Amino acid sequence: MMQAMKHFLKIIVLVLASCALATGCVSKYKKVSASNFVIESIVPTSLRSCTVNVAVDIDNPAPAFKLKDIEATVKRGGEVFGLVTADPVALDGKCTRTYRIPLQAQLAEGIGVIQLLTVYKSFNPDDFTLDLKARANVAGNVGKDIEYVDVPLSKFVKK
Repeated sequence: MMQAMKHFLKIIVLVLASCALATGCVSKYKKVSASNFVIESIVPTSLRSCTVNVAVDIDNPAPAFKLKDIEATVKRGGEVFGLVTADPVALDGKCTRTYRIPLQAQLAEGIGVIQLLTVYKSFNPDDFTLDLKARANVAGNVGKDIEYVDVPLSKFVKK
């Protein structure tokens, strides 16, 4: 009986220690930050879509993880202007590094090339917002869904 109780207490201590470690890791993941977002090239793939190659500096104080199911909806004045997706990106752990990421961008239904050219002539990032969604996976399918709504585009792009 006493042996069973000791074994049970060891299990409880291990579970509590695991929870403490997991909580510490979660706080590190919350400190991941991106800066110096630079558009390196835009390659048209059709009249309504293109590949945008960006370079972004990411500071990751947490262990390595993978971002997948990356989607962004670009809105102008509350109306959907375009959709952006990206292939999964593996982020190295405990470092700051520049990542080159190809994004696939497509104009939303009802948005034509003429509207795109008009926006290009008088581009103001303050006129646009992004809804961002992704899944951060640490190991296999263990992860967390990330979602941001109405993030100003000016946070990423300089005028």
